[in-house]
Amino acid sequence: MGVDVQLPVKRYLSRDEAAAWLGVCVDTFMSLDIPFVDFGPRCKRWDTVDIEAYAEQNKAHNSARTSAQQKGRQTCVSTNAKTPLSGGLIGQTRKVADTAKALGLTIKS
Repeated sequence: MGVDVQLPVKRYLSRDEAAAWLGVCVDTFMSLDIPFVDFGPRCKRWDTVDIEAYAEQNKAHNSARTSAQQKGRQTCVSTNAKTPLSGGLIGQTRKVADTAKALGLTIKS
């Protein structure tokens, strides 16, 4: 049995909405280099699945040891945030199962 979870009202968020959803200022959000969808002039939107995936990839543990995953990251001087050198998730193909997993949903067969 799957858990009934309500999906977000909007899947694609504006820059301000995406920053607010993460709880960071717009400048910090823009420095994260999360991929966006270009719907036209002055109409960039960020997919909540990409935002969740970025956050999941960048979770940190309170540990004195440097994990292998944290090696190869560079620290942003203004925010002290760590970002991957690869530049994000561009080029990944999302499937229904990936979307459900990122949102914490269970797919019923």
